Formats: sequence, C-alpha cells, structure tokens
Amino acid sequence: MFILERFYYRPVFGKGKFMKKTKLLYAVVVALLLLSGCAGREEIEFPFAVSDVDYIEMYRYTVPADAQEKVVTEMEDVEKLYDSFSGRVISPKETEDDTAGGTTTSFRFNLSDGTDYEILYTCGEGRTGTIRFLTGEKEYTTSADIAALWEECECEPRDVHESRLPGDPCGLEAKPIEGTELMPGRYIAQGYDEYLEPTIDLYADKTATLFYSSLSSDLPMGTFTIEDGALILLDEVFDKKYTFMIDGQELIFEAEKSAEIPQLDENTLRDGTRFVYQEDN
Repeated sequence: MFILERFYYRPVFGKGKFMKKTKLLYAVVVALLLLSGCAGREEIEFPFAVSDVDYIEMYRYTVPADAQEKVVTEMEDVEKLYDSFSGRVISPKETEDDTAGGTTTSFRFNLSDGTDYEILYTCGEGRTGTIRFLTGEKEYTTSADIAALWEECECEPRDVHESRLPGDPCGLEAKPIEGTELMPGRYIAQGYDEYLEPTIDLYADKTATLFYSSLSSDLPMGTFTIEDGALILLDEVFDKKYTFMIDGQELIFEAEKSAEIPQLDENTLRDGTRFVYQEDN
C-alpha cells in the first residue's frame, strides 16, 4: 500500500501553483507495504479522506500551451473520482520509459484545510504510464489507465493557461507578475487561526482565487488587473470585484472598494487584512 502524508502547498494556484499552481512546503512520510505475493507492487491510498476534498481540478495536455481543464465540484463526482484511484497498482520506476511526447493527465485535489495534493500521469504509445506524486522525488509506473478518468468526467473542458498546471512544467512560477514585485503563488492572511486563515492565489496568467472563509462555499475566482497600485480581482461568475492594495510583495484587503463579504465568524476576511506571500510554496 502506498501512503503519502499530506503536504502544504503554496501557492499552485499553483498551481500552482496555485497553484503556484504555487511551489510546495511539505512534510513527506512514505510507508511502503508490499502486496502479498506481488513483490515491488503497491497500491495507491490517499493520506486524506474524501470528506476533506473541496473540489478537484483535472488537466490534460500534450503541449502545455494547449492544456485544457475540468473542475469537479459536485460531491458525488468528487467521491467517484477519489474512489477511482483507490487500489490502483503501481510499481517503482526503475528504467526509462517511452512517455516522451506523450499526453499528461494531472490532478489537483484542493483540500478543506487550504492545502492541496497533486498527481501527474504521463502515457506515451506503450501500455505503461508514469505516475508522479508531487510530494516526493520518486516516480512510479502503472498499467492502470489513469488517463481514462479525464474521459469519464462529464464536466465541460475549457482552455487553461499553462501557469495553472500542476508541477509548473514551463517554470512560470519563478517570474514576478508584470509591473509588480508580486510572485505567483499563495498569499496568507495574517492574524487568523492557522489553517482557517483566508488566502489568495495569484497565477502567472493574471487569474486569481480568493478563499475568504472556511464556512463559505463561495470561492471568488477570475482575472485580475493592476491599477493605481492596487490588485483588482474580478469574480467572473458573479461579476463582483475585490480590491487589494499592493505593498511591495504583500497585499492589503480594502473592503470599501470590494464586494461585501458576509462575516460568518472571526476567521472570515476583514478590512485591512494583510496577505503575506508564502515563501516555501
């Protein structure tokens, strides 16, 4: 059985990463238990319960610039995708494979505690693909058709900028956002309970996601602009805007210039909150 301890991401977005996608701050514990009678073969088991998953992002590309995304938000679909990984057989990768130029299908499990968990699967013309868990350096091979999970998901695909892809295949996270000192990644609100603090994820393609309360299912996301020393996030679903004053490499929330945020508890985003970039993403 293959078990990875939960890690902390921040971003990738970011994927990166957000997020990103977002780089990763993580503690990794790998426990490898051999399957009976199948030396060297293991099974996938997630280090978190399906109830810990808020939503799942799926990505498919051969060339990152042509990537597409599906976002799974319905709990029934989240459970189905989560269960689809359970028991999949993998083996430590020991030789070179034929996945060069193959198609990559990747997954980002966004968890309720503000962390995420990313998986990359690449398959070329052969029957065996390479699967990598971004909490560790080791790669595995599997004959399981992980790519089929993309086809089985009925969510509508949409084009997505390569900066959102798990693993940052284009190295976009290392560059500051044009015209600012801000780096793509996760920014953590100061003065709140740990793991319940609001966050904002900035991506290299000038999109962002705001998490303002652990008690709200609302997740403002969309494009942002830089205007007069402020970052303005436009929620493309509800046509609302949220304004943050830029202070060097930090952001300060301006409630008077933003859509109203319901004050659900003491950890809900408040006016004047300072967001600090998480250095180890």
